[in-house]
Amino acid sequence: MIALLKRIEEGCAWFGRAVGWATPILVISVCLSVLMVHLRINTLFEWDFTVPLFGHKITMNGLTDLQWHLFAVMVMLGGVYALHTDSHVSVDFIASNFTERTRRIIVILGDIIFLLPFAAVMTWFAWKFMASAYLSHEGSSYDGLADRWIVKAVMPLGFGLLGLLGLARTLRLIVQLILTRGAVAEKKIGA
Repeated sequence: MIALLKRIEEGCAWFGRAVGWATPILVISVCLSVLMVHLRINTLFEWDFTVPLFGHKITMNGLTDLQWHLFAVMVMLGGVYALHTDSHVSVDFIASNFTERTRRIIVILGDIIFLLPFAAVMTWFAWKFMASAYLSHEGSSYDGLADRWIVKAVMPLGFGLLGLLGLARTLRLIVQLILTRGAVAEKKIGA
C-alpha cells in the first residue's frame, strides 16, 4: 500500500520535473522579444495554416503572451513538485521541536483541513474557467496567442495533481503511523 501511494506521489511530481523544458523556451522567447523590439519588428513569422496556440503567425504580442503562459505552466506544475520534495513554504518552525510522529500528525491535519479542500475547490473553479475559454474560443484581442484554453487547462491539471498528491501523501502518512504504532505495541509485548 505504501509503495503504491509513493508511486502516485512520484507520478504527480513527474509533471513538475518535466516542466523544466519550459525554461529554455521561456529564455528564447524573452531573447526574441528583446531582439524584435530592438529591430522594430512586430511579426516574426507568418504561415497559411493554423497552429494551435499561435494561429497564423508569431508576433511580438504573441511572444509576450507565450512568456506569461510558460511562467503559468511552470508555477502550476512546479508547485506540485515543490510539495512532493517538501521545498515549499511550511510551518516547520512550529513543528521543529516535536517528535517525528507529532510532525506527521500535523502534516496530516494540515492536508485534510487546508490542502485537500483548497485543491478540490480550485480544481472545480479552474475547470469551469478553462471550459469557458474553450467554449468561447477565447484568444488574444491584440494579436497575441489564440486558444487560451490550452494554458488555462494547466490550472485544473495543476490543482488536480496537487490534490491527488496531497491525498496520497495523507493516506501514506496515516498508514505509516498505524504501522509504526503496531510495531511499537509488538515490541512492548515481545519484551
